[in-house]
Amino acid sequence: MTNETISAKMELKELVDVFSNLADVKDAAAQGELFTEDGVLEFQMGFDGEVQNIFGRKALVEAFSATINPCKSVYHINGQHNVTLNEDLTEADGTAYCEATLVNEEDGKDIITTNYVRYSDKYIKVDGKWYIKRRRTTFLISEKRALNA
Repeated sequence: MTNETISAKMELKELVDVFSNLADVKDAAAQGELFTEDGVLEFQMGFDGEVQNIFGRKALVEAFSATINPCKSVYHINGQHNVTLNEDLTEADGTAYCEATLVNEEDGKDIITTNYVRYSDKYIKVDGKWYIKRRRTTFLISEKRALNA
């Protein structure tokens, strides 16, 4: 493996991690900047669930905001991240796993929702910077319970 390949893989891992870190601090606008202008988010509940799509950076920021802003607390932890790069190191496919935990208030109680997520990504390098071109977010498992219950 060349130094350029190792560097590209490290940059892509950082891209995935920064996305999660920005969710935790509720910075949806900065999350949107990690996508190409015409980026696409596909999401589904389980492998058999209907795939829903969000197109374009503006719509992505609105969707991210609608998800994280109402939360009292947001916490992500990323796991394995596998990447396959094209020959000229300008495009890549990746698979990443994440545990995303959200705390919301419902009926006066704190409710914790833990999502176990698989991201299937397409990345593109533009002007020396990596972006997410397409991300399929598959919620493999989702648990919901009262916090401290």
